[in-house]
Amino acid sequence: MARNAIELSDRALAFASEGRVRSSAPSAVFDGSGDAAAGMPAWSALRLEPTRVSTSHWRDLSSSGAEGRRAAALVMAELRGRLQADPLPSVARVWIAAPAALPPRSLGRLLGLADVLRLPVEGFVDTAVVSAAALGLDRPALALDLGLHDVNVTALEAGGQLRRRGAVSSGRGGLLELFQAWLALIGRICMRRTRFDPLHEAAIEQRLFDALPRLARSAAASGEATAVIERDGRRLEVSLARDQLAEAGGPLYGEIVRLLHDLRPAGAPLALLVPRIALELPGLAEALRQFHGCELVALADGFAAAALSVIDVPEREPGAPVRLLRRLPACADPRCDSLVERRLLVRDPAAAREPTHALLDGKTYALGRAALSIGRTPDADGIALPEGLAGASRRHCTLLRDAGETVLVDHSSFGTLVNGERVCGRVRVHAGDRIRVGEPGVELTLIAVPEPARAGPMSASHPSEHHAAPAQN
Repeated sequence: MARNAIELSDRALAFASEGRVRSSAPSAVFDGSGDAAAGMPAWSALRLEPTRVSTSHWRDLSSSGAEGRRAAALVMAELRGRLQADPLPSVARVWIAAPAALPPRSLGRLLGLADVLRLPVEGFVDTAVVSAAALGLDRPALALDLGLHDVNVTALEAGGQLRRRGAVSSGRGGLLELFQAWLALIGRICMRRTRFDPLHEAAIEQRLFDALPRLARSAAASGEATAVIERDGRRLEVSLARDQLAEAGGPLYGEIVRLLHDLRPAGAPLALLVPRIALELPGLAEALRQFHGCELVALADGFAAAALSVIDVPEREPGAPVRLLRRLPACADPRCDSLVERRLLVRDPAAAREPTHALLDGKTYALGRAALSIGRTPDADGIALPEGLAGASRRHCTLLRDAGETVLVDHSSFGTLVNGERVCGRVRVHAGDRIRVGEPGVELTLIAVPEPARAGPMSASHPSEHHAAPAQN
């Protein structure tokens, strides 16, 4: 029987069938307070009529009271409009890919709305799980979900089946906040040059907003982009460097990196599943290079929906409740290959230096052939931590050389963090890595101090250059 799939993403709500993405668009709709009907696409009016456009109805679907009812009405209006524009076969089953950030209460309400719309929902599947399963992953993974208003990361375990291990979320950031930062950057540059603020005219602001994805791609690819502002027959060009856009995106990129570090075991070579747009945001691909040894898998918008429309999922028995599946067997499907881009994240060779010292509170400790222990009662010549430090063991961890590499071995009951990632047994470390012991604890930094240059053969010179002058009486 034919199967259709819907991927719930406020950044790219997608419909798919037979492994093909039928449609994908941001979930920005008119709220019905103006001339446009509720649920109609409004991305192109987001800056023109911000008070009449909703981008948060999926996030608010689990709310109670008037806010929840308003969100439910807009979700139903949006789905109805999308289904009218692209009708599904009446005999087709429908599966829904749902992100971890969408609470069960929202899914329950969505089922009620689907009944009203006569949408035959067979079940829900975790978006990250179905994406990893369709890729046929045989190793753990972290899946990044970049929404309009927030950022979420899901951790997946492998081993025959892909299973959701956990998820973390941040209400800070999101694509709209990034776009606002870029608009503010353009406004500041324009003000310095012309004393004209383009963000004070809604029509100009909307045109700049519409151009942001193109400007980002251009800057990410070539290092610069040009924003064009036309007003009263005049044309103003604003040059944007990749570094400027990357700096403006720093807060969002920092949140993404922080969430990934929170769920990644220290140094583990995972697969990082990211939306393809992540590679088009200046500076983000460079920020992700710190996850060296991981495979970066960029997925086109709607990938989870396309995958869910073709891979095997358990049949729902007649009369059985609709379930949310959080585990699936790995089952790569070549029909989804065109929606995937892969690359290996490799550490910058200039940054892959072996550490020579550990730095703590301004004091350095040399890393030699002998192991360097860290704890409240370390071995001789080790690093002694303060007594009473919460979360610190007597012999907490050890830094040692192993086959030409520097390795940290964790002995503690409380755990050790390297660059914000929890060490599972042992991990290779490099210069620049940060080691945290205790809670909130202390932080050591690994540094590489160059060896002093050896003096060459002494050249002949005047004796007075080598001997001290006679003492004066």
